[in-house]
Amino acid sequence: MSSRLTTSDRVMLLMSLVPYLKEHGPTQVSELASMFGVDAPAVRKLVRFLGVAGVPGETQTYQHEDLFDIDWDALEQHDIVSLTQTVAVDETPRFSSVETSAMIAGLHALTPMLPGEMQEAAVSAAKKLASVRAADGGQGAVSITEDAAQQRIAEITSAISEHTRLSFEYRSADGTLSQRTVEPLLLSQSGGAWYLRAYCIDRCAERTFLLDRMRSPRALPEKAVHLVGKRVVAPVALGVEGAELTARVRLTRLALQRLIDFAPRVLAEGDEGWLTAEVDLLHPGVAVRLVQAAPGEVIVEQPEAARAAVHEWAERALSAYDA
Repeated sequence: MSSRLTTSDRVMLLMSLVPYLKEHGPTQVSELASMFGVDAPAVRKLVRFLGVAGVPGETQTYQHEDLFDIDWDALEQHDIVSLTQTVAVDETPRFSSVETSAMIAGLHALTPMLPGEMQEAAVSAAKKLASVRAADGGQGAVSITEDAAQQRIAEITSAISEHTRLSFEYRSADGTLSQRTVEPLLLSQSGGAWYLRAYCIDRCAERTFLLDRMRSPRALPEKAVHLVGKRVVAPVALGVEGAELTARVRLTRLALQRLIDFAPRVLAEGDEGWLTAEVDLLHPGVAVRLVQAAPGEVIVEQPEAARAAVHEWAERALSAYDA
């Protein structure tokens, strides 16, 4: 480690320094410097910082017992670091069952996109989390399983990381089947669905594909050439390939950020912060996802088919509360 420590270096060193001193007791500064790969002045500086660090007690003010304490005489006279009081590090962090379940679910979502060794580590971590009793007495109620979608994601992410082409069978919105060869650029998730942004060799243009309509994706040995050095600047729109419907909506400026995955195109700004925008949709039913993403902040104006889809969805939702 360089003598010029970054902030993250200092944090990592402090997190390592305390347990080392608790295990080994008073230690020469030179020994600590050699152990952690820094120079002696850097160690002394961190130790002095540690002497004013701690956790506020019940009064939310720093009292003596809330701070680390150092044997300052030993440090100044003999260059020895000795902790005479530690705080916080004696407590083992514990998560609630909800927090544990959230972490397991996150590992479940990330696992297909990780390289082999990291996939094994993620699965192992999830199993350990599921077996540990949480602070509230419960256990994580989510476990990692493998399904067809995960297998497709793994194949796609492999092609993305290796910068190779990808082949798959694709069913369009009208049911037409076609064989596609693409150069994948970005795999993203929105509204519970996965989307692939790629350069389609067959269409000679960039396209967005809905993962649920893809079958048997297979990474090819041919290297991608059309997307070299390119990155996605704008989010992937939910108007996937085949979309011919353009909806006009009114929405608040706050909702604009919530609908960013739909790539709205702002046309004009109205009264009291409301905007008029256009959104490309695959079919009228996708308009429902717009209002679900920002309830009360999106009004679908056109086309009538999209308005009807939102109206029907709202009627069904309200009927559940009818007496």
